[in-house]
Amino acid sequence: MKFSNKLLRIIGCCNCFVLAFMQVALAQNITIATYQYANNTRIDNISPLAKHLTTLGITTQVKSYPTVQALIEAIQHDEVDIALINTFGYMLLTQSTHRNPTQPCAVLTVPPQVANNYTTAFVTRYNNNIATIEALTKQAGSLRLALVAAGSTSGNLMPRLKLAGVGITNPEVQFQHFQYGGNHTTTLQLLLQHKADVVAIGSTTYFDMIKDAAIDAQLKLLWLSPEIPLGPVLLHQRLPKTLQQQIQQSLLALHETNPAALASVKAGWTEAYQATKYIAIDTTYYQKLYQQLGDPALLQPILQQFAP
Repeated sequence: MKFSNKLLRIIGCCNCFVLAFMQVALAQNITIATYQYANNTRIDNISPLAKHLTTLGITTQVKSYPTVQALIEAIQHDEVDIALINTFGYMLLTQSTHRNPTQPCAVLTVPPQVANNYTTAFVTRYNNNIATIEALTKQAGSLRLALVAAGSTSGNLMPRLKLAGVGITNPEVQFQHFQYGGNHTTTLQLLLQHKADVVAIGSTTYFDMIKDAAIDAQLKLLWLSPEIPLGPVLLHQRLPKTLQQQIQQSLLALHETNPAALASVKAGWTEAYQATKYIAIDTTYYQKLYQQLGDPALLQPILQQFAP
């Protein structure tokens, strides 16, 4: 019996040692990942942040996935420790039937006095006979629609939700022609080049481009969405709690300790240009957005359509 007890104690100590070793090894090799936008992998944008986090005593590697959906699948398969994801991607991840091993820890915030930072703009040409967004219900069959990309929040989720609200639940079928433009600028150019009749893009691109009076004279704004919260930084819950807290605190202080790294991250997302710092969040942060989006019966089919 004494021998058995001694053996059990030895096995217990070994298990504790293995667990501690695994936690240390895990803490030392952190994968920070995001998703590609058009031709920008965003590797260069997040690399300074990854380097900054090595001050916590960890080693980091950066990775970019070709789409938001590919990043979500990587998160679900435990390939990512820290994820920089967009709002639509986070919604798809949390509503998926597959496991979500992450929790949001921080998000970039924009000063409250900044208007129209991250919104969707439905735009047509000035001489088109489209008076309101509601008019699309009857006219869709004779119009060409362009959205931005399948994983875009302002260029896919929000437009589809607005269209569903006016009775267009299947734009691929209900419009005469449907296409993705690839990014916000090229999508608006489809309208200017008469290759689309209606587009929905991030308002930042729209307001930037109409600073050119010649372009402004050609366009008509049909609808502007409410403000959209920026996407979160997600932490895998396998990371030791103390390390999670250290990462969060490092992000919250980034605007003071390493403004260049913050600027680099912001440069990768047009909607983040006017952000000033990270703030701490949890899973309740996006509840206001769900309430703002309205009828869940309209939202759920969209999430199901684009879930990986």
